Amino acid sequence: MMISLILAVVMAAPQPDVKAHAEAALRAWSVPGIAVAVVEPERVLHMGGYGVRETGKAEPVTEHSTFQIASTTKAFTAAAVAMLADEGKMSFDDPVRKHLDFFRLADPHADALVTIRDLLTHRTGLPRHDVLWVRTGLTREELIRRIGLARPTASFRNQYQYQNLMFTSAAEAVGRASGLGWDGFLAQRIFAPLGMKDSSSLYAEMVRHGDMAMPHVKDKAQPWGNYDNIGGAGSIASSVHDLARWVRMQLGGGVFEGRRLISEVSLGETHSPQMVNRLVSPTRELQPDFSQTTYGMGWTINHYRGEMLIMHAGVLNGFRALITMAARRKLGLIVLANQNGTNLPEALTNTLLDEYLGLEKKRDWNAHMLAVTRTNEKKTEREKREREAARKQNTKPSLELEAYAGVYREPAYGEARLRLVDGVLQLEWLRLKTELKHWHHDTFLVKANEQLVQFRLNEKGSPVELKLFDQVFVRQP
Repeated sequence: MMISLILAVVMAAPQPDVKAHAEAALRAWSVPGIAVAVVEPERVLHMGGYGVRETGKAEPVTEHSTFQIASTTKAFTAAAVAMLADEGKMSFDDPVRKHLDFFRLADPHADALVTIRDLLTHRTGLPRHDVLWVRTGLTREELIRRIGLARPTASFRNQYQYQNLMFTSAAEAVGRASGLGWDGFLAQRIFAPLGMKDSSSLYAEMVRHGDMAMPHVKDKAQPWGNYDNIGGAGSIASSVHDLARWVRMQLGGGVFEGRRLISEVSLGETHSPQMVNRLVSPTRELQPDFSQTTYGMGWTINHYRGEMLIMHAGVLNGFRALITMAARRKLGLIVLANQNGTNLPEALTNTLLDEYLGLEKKRDWNAHMLAVTRTNEKKTEREKREREAARKQNTKPSLELEAYAGVYREPAYGEARLRLVDGVLQLEWLRLKTELKHWHHDTFLVKANEQLVQFRLNEKGSPVELKLFDQVFVRQP
């Protein structure tokens, strides 16, 4: 009798009004559209689309609307390794070159010891180097070969440093170990068994979907970007309908609707802390209730008001994604948004977590995170003004502009070519073609992205180096 009474009380407890919270977040953040799902291992508690697929148009976001899910792709890469580990075809601690013979790291120590686990935990010593892959047209293999020449900024296995191309490498290793290729493995071993019919990792397939949310930057719709080259670090497009199935399998310890895809042990390894991730100031400001954070494999593990959250965010031009699992409560939340740079997914997730987990409401998460966003925007504007104020006025380059022209080379980044065209220095690097405008002394401004480029002259007064993308390019004879 007592058990029945308790169950009755639990079942009668009011459920959070997800629709109302989603619509409130949509208004607060001025985002065109979002898709939201809340799940448990055996059922979907809520699923829906809110707002529109494209601003100024009437088509609504639905549960099948596709979004590019960016870095939430990384958990798929880690799960793929776990599946192959179950089959004895791969181990988390295999040397990377056992499966990807051309993989290298510039640090000899790291190069000799690097394993699949190192790639999946952001501990190779390499920083982001994202400029190498974003719209450069380089293939996955070209990117992996180039990143192997990049200079590390930390000791091997000593520090967490987020690095996308290591996940690209791990996914390509999965493709070879399975014999299916990365995209084939996803389609056959994960998407098909889970019934994820809206999902794809290839641009040509994504754009054939009839229900696509359009990315927005500064309230303007943009075309979908082709991110095939980043592969297992962020190339998947999906819907909340499909991701609900993915998260239910994760919450179910590798089982979805009675079918086991991954062993609980191997999947659990991806959910286990591997590297300490310091709570830096921006995260502390946005998430004041996070007490500690670590990185597993494809998942960030955060502690929020006494609950362990297994989660990962995703950011691509015009899209935001956030997948969160409250491990102890077996609760999963998915929020997708078609607006660049918004923290709506974090605000809505925290709002729903507080209610589903029965936590005391401490703050209005929309108001709090919007205030942090405005503060950060003011900081960015202040830094721009400070840079402008530090600019030395009425200076000239040390040399005639023609003297700076030439070919400059960096091992990983390749050649940057400078030409003088109609009295203006033109920079060409891969697909980037832009002007350089004089800033002060021997420093110039890249017109396309407002980065500062600095030339170094030798004792004879000739340009010998160019600092671009925080890399040093050496002038070629």
